[in-house]
Amino acid sequence: MYQVLVEKTLDLPRKKAFDALVGFGGLDKILPDMISSLEVSGSGIGALRTVKLKDGGTVIERLDVAHNDCIFAYTITFNDALPIKNYCAVVTLEDDGNKTIARWGSNWEADGASADDVRPMLADLYGALLDGLHKIA
Repeated sequence: MYQVLVEKTLDLPRKKAFDALVGFGGLDKILPDMISSLEVSGSGIGALRTVKLKDGGTVIERLDVAHNDCIFAYTITFNDALPIKNYCAVVTLEDDGNKTIARWGSNWEADGASADDVRPMLADLYGALLDGLHKIA
């Protein structure tokens, strides 16, 4: 069971949604008001995504799982911007005709804020990322 889980139907085929996620870049195109810079080092499993936020702080994420065009997972390896630690997220993708059912879930420990404050923040973030995924697919 995840602490946060967002489910959305995307107007994208599963393969396109998966490729956009596994490419590990492009979040700055989805969230330009939030992200000042984004850099991806490497590709595939082990790739690192360094996200610098406009409000200050950096988050570094590592791609941990990319399987069968349907499962994508990553962890945060460095974070001085978000009130969380020990973060791991999993995105599953399921065919729905020409569309895709996406589920983005995560587990973490609140750090510097209450879990009740963190949950809606992450749910809103996942929703915005899924809504904007077509911009990089």
